[in-house]
Amino acid sequence: MGARQRSTRALAAFDRLLPWQTETAVFIPPMLATRLEDPRRLADPRYIAEPKLDGQRVQLHVRGHRTVSAFSRLGWELIGLPGLVWLRDVRWPIASAVLDGEAVAGDGSEGIQAVFEARNRHGSPMAFTAFDLLELDGRSVMGEPWTVRRNLLEDLLEPLPPGISLVPVTDDAPALWDAWASMGGEGIVLKERTSLYHPGVRSPAWLKLKPKLSLDAVVTGGSAERIRWSDWGEAVMLELRYTHPRTGADVEIRQAVRVPAISPSI
Repeated sequence: MGARQRSTRALAAFDRLLPWQTETAVFIPPMLATRLEDPRRLADPRYIAEPKLDGQRVQLHVRGHRTVSAFSRLGWELIGLPGLVWLRDVRWPIASAVLDGEAVAGDGSEGIQAVFEARNRHGSPMAFTAFDLLELDGRSVMGEPWTVRRNLLEDLLEPLPPGISLVPVTDDAPALWDAWASMGGEGIVLKERTSLYHPGVRSPAWLKLKPKLSLDAVVTGGSAERIRWSDWGEAVMLELRYTHPRTGADVEIRQAVRVPAISPSI
């Protein structure tokens, strides 16, 4: 047996061990953005800008005009969760596609913890915002430039089904940054117009910029019990009090705070 044949068999066996595929859909590891450290690059004309939504990354697979799978960033199937089962009832204007996007709660600015809570409740106000197209009619379009994929996405999602939206884009990244950050948005993402979609790669062709803010907060209550944070971490639920940096008002919130995972004893 040749090395190439052995490699193919090994990959096939490896795939069977992972939660990456169902009978009708195969998970594609998502492309990730690199952190932008220099805000002066916002004016670089090679990039377009999108608002960064504070939700959960979701990859939707459409077959026969219906949603058959909704994968998390790590490849876990989400379509059966009470707050996301409505995706099965969406009648898509496209017969077969793979969409990359974000599942959000409310207007998309309520935070990731709101998504975790909403996805486990029937009838929660959730939506899916698409920002990329990976496959169309069984053919990969990941080798096409971002501009081509975006034009295809806009044409295909017309009209938009209920609960589905398309992330807005702009050439004026500095203006988007000022507006979105001042509204409390999580940040923005810059994407090279010519960028291809590289599965599983954290690429410098996509750059993310988040506001940096330090707060002195007082822990007034909560629990040390660890809870699941998304699909890859842990958190504790704390009650916090702090002074709002812009208004000066005293704010009290109940917030999930990420904590390091406990390593097993050796």
